[in-house]
Amino acid sequence: MSSTPPNLLASSKHTTPIHLYQPTLKAVPSAISALLAEYSGIAPAEQKEHITTVRDRAYASYPYPCLGRWRFLELDLASHPLYGSEILPALANTNTAHDSNDDTNNDTNDGNDNDNDIDDDWIFLDLGCCLGQDLRKLIYDGADVRRLYGADLNPEFIDIGYTLFGDQDRFSRNAHFIAPADVFDFSETSELSRRCDGRVAILHCTAVFHLFGLDEQKVLARRCLRLLKSRSKWRTTASASAAIPTQNQNHPRRALILGAQTANVRAGDYPRSRSGRMRYRHNEHSWRQFWEEAVAEDGWRDRIASVDVQSVLVERTFGDSDGKGGGGGADADAGADAGGADAEPNNTQAQIGKVEEGFRWMKWWVWIDFV
Repeated sequence: MSSTPPNLLASSKHTTPIHLYQPTLKAVPSAISALLAEYSGIAPAEQKEHITTVRDRAYASYPYPCLGRWRFLELDLASHPLYGSEILPALANTNTAHDSNDDTNNDTNDGNDNDNDIDDDWIFLDLGCCLGQDLRKLIYDGADVRRLYGADLNPEFIDIGYTLFGDQDRFSRNAHFIAPADVFDFSETSELSRRCDGRVAILHCTAVFHLFGLDEQKVLARRCLRLLKSRSKWRTTASASAAIPTQNQNHPRRALILGAQTANVRAGDYPRSRSGRMRYRHNEHSWRQFWEEAVAEDGWRDRIASVDVQSVLVERTFGDSDGKGGGGGADADAGADAGGADAEPNNTQAQIGKVEEGFRWMKWWVWIDFV
């Protein structure tokens, strides 16, 4: 991918300020409310106070806008276009969905899962899982818990996730979480490499790529490819493209990477206002080109037969009236302007972020077909 043309550099003259911290949760979104009530046993009347306590604890150490604006309550994976058509069918448990009291649907062996009990040991990995909210939603919706893994750079997020969902006895930390997980550590001794390299058939990666500049994103793409399992027994139900005539079959050579992130109609470098560091925003064209170039690199071109990249750009609004994060996808990255990935803990809770002209939220998916 070529370097960014000068005219694509974001200008502070074309930005919109947004509040990155909302002290009050005005309403609990229905999806997370059902999850907390039926999976965690927290009555609706108690949820707002419970969520606020957990959020404030997390935000005190990590003032990320996805926490400050309640964005983590939106359950990104469940709103992805492939959630119902591909993700849930692939992960389907034979037990009844939404039955959190069924012992056969829960992990109670404290880290001693036997992968031989599963038909083919491919896994689902949530890379950058934050509090693990998407993993809990998967369990609630009937996914086979034995396949589910989460990885995050911050171990405290995993702890806070257990405080939020109260499922330590059913969803073992040792068996299912990797933290700290440094995506730029490719060493064979790293926990992420040891436990996940070559095992992942479905890789979820939301609000991660957009934190970095283009060169770092290329390294991250290589890490994603290393995680993938080139042979796995899982069934896709809706081919991503007519150019890949493999729908409604078992596809032992197929893997899926999917997620969501900030984007811009004009792809290019956009500066963080405080640190001055650049992060790269993609559009549909640049994101497709990015992955086509990634699989054409040495070490991959002879192993990958084809790649199909799809994405949807969504325009977001940034009102604060709903008390649930209003700006949707913006905040996870806008926070880098007022803290976020470069932040130090603070108690001011008066952050103002900036959203540039042309900002979008992009939902995307990448089908990888191995030779």
